[in-house]
Amino acid sequence: MTKLIFILALIILGFGSEAQVKTDSGRMKLNDQCDKFMQDFQNAKFSEGIQLLKQNSTLGESFVDNLDKTMSAQMVNVLANYKKITGYELIEEKVIKNVLVRRRYLLKFEVFFLTFDFYLYNNGSNWVISGFYYKDEQKDLF
Repeated sequence: MTKLIFILALIILGFGSEAQVKTDSGRMKLNDQCDKFMQDFQNAKFSEGIQLLKQNSTLGESFVDNLDKTMSAQMVNVLANYKKITGYELIEEKVIKNVLVRRRYLLKFEVFFLTFDFYLYNNGSNWVISGFYYKDEQKDLF
């Protein structure tokens, strides 16, 4: 009887860990997508990066297309003022349980920076990008 209870406990734990792996793999996929977005921006492929937001995101297609036009135009001025892009790095990841994640990146230029925030949301069955923001303010970093 004790062996049966032990075996049942192992089976139940096995199913729980399998669900966790599935959830984590969905999150890892979005982490990779956020990294790819930043790589595209580092390489001045702004439109390609922005179009990635159409995949696995709650942002609508028309919203992403408008964002593409706006950001591509803004980046011309940003590059003129901040100079050459020198790289990017993930500077912060905040997690609220297994439900919400904010990944904050710093896009580095020769004379200044931009921050990019991606909000990842787990609705219980899959992860999606539920928000995206970018800005050049320092006060939110400290």
